[in-house]
Amino acid sequence: MSEYPGFRFLNIVGFTVDALQPLALFKDEAEESTFPLWLEMGDVLSITAELVTTRLSGKGEKKDLLDAVLDAVGCRVANVLIDGTAKDGYKADVCLEGESGPLCIRVGLVTAILAAIRFKLPVGISEAALASSSLVDQSGDPDVDLAEGKRLLEMLEKMSPEDMGKYPM
Repeated sequence: MSEYPGFRFLNIVGFTVDALQPLALFKDEAEESTFPLWLEMGDVLSITAELVTTRLSGKGEKKDLLDAVLDAVGCRVANVLIDGTAKDGYKADVCLEGESGPLCIRVGLVTAILAAIRFKLPVGISEAALASSSLVDQSGDPDVDLAEGKRLLEMLEKMSPEDMGKYPM
């Protein structure tokens, strides 16, 4: 993963909705910081539909067309990379490794997130994308009461979208 300078590899830990739009939540390996990645409502609906369909289909560990194609060409999904900003749009790549070397394919954000979930990979998010996103959990800041921050985050995650518009920002 070090072959991608300027990218930080984070694990997907969940999805939530803030007052304005949905977001995917990522944590670093030390689980000290949580980073949001802003999504469109259509992205969340697509991700949810795919996850529910996969679970309900009973696919489990059965191979599908993608698995068969990857096996046939001798490749594996090695990395998922996201670059860009929420304002200008994200660019996503799924990187394959095989006998002929690495190959990164530009895909939609939903496809990239689903690939990371499916292949149980951390996501490489560029420093630019992380910088354009505000930290949710600033546990490294000595002035932040972590217990208070966790309670606030839990409260926000449990809040329905209808309730979020009732409180002043």
